[in-house]
Amino acid sequence: MREFTDSHGVEWRVWAVTPAHMHPVTRGEDYMEKLQDGWLAFESGTEKRRLETPYPTNWQTAPLSELEELCRRASPAPKRKMTTPTGQRRAVSAVEIEKGAEADADAQRTFLSPGGREWTVRIHECVDREGAAQKVLRFSAGDIVVELLEWPHNWRDLSVIEYAVLLLDAEPPRRREKGDGPQRRSDDRAE
Repeated sequence: MREFTDSHGVEWRVWAVTPAHMHPVTRGEDYMEKLQDGWLAFESGTEKRRLETPYPTNWQTAPLSELEELCRRASPAPKRKMTTPTGQRRAVSAVEIEKGAEADADAQRTFLSPGGREWTVRIHECVDREGAAQKVLRFSAGDIVVELLEWPHNWRDLSVIEYAVLLLDAEPPRRREKGDGPQRRSDDRAE
């Protein structure tokens, strides 16, 4: 799984869905015809897209500009009407398949801080002030976002206490009025 911010400032998560994630009966459904060999799932806060196979096998290591191009080429996922039993099953099947593939990617961690706040930790790719692609370790909890430019290579294996220490070592989030977006992003750090 990868997480990135595109050139328009939209945050996306992308992961591969393979036939192994699908139940054989679901894979054989008519509505899955174009997706039976798998797809790349792209998800932002407002939409979901799918790029059916064949897609580049190097999508996990492709430059940010190529990943954004794959996202642009992906088709919007249809919004399933859940007014019929069949529509409900189709919508639930697609969501379950993609959630399973996302979990299998093992690309994020969730923990409760000593103060009881639930945090998600993952690698996030974005463009720095000079326009160069960069990776940060992003901690997010609701509308609070904290990013580290340097982090331990074994970040997935850290304990809750070690995550809390990383949060303490980070620059404090810049506070904004409620509803004005994330508390801090890579482009609004205090100087």
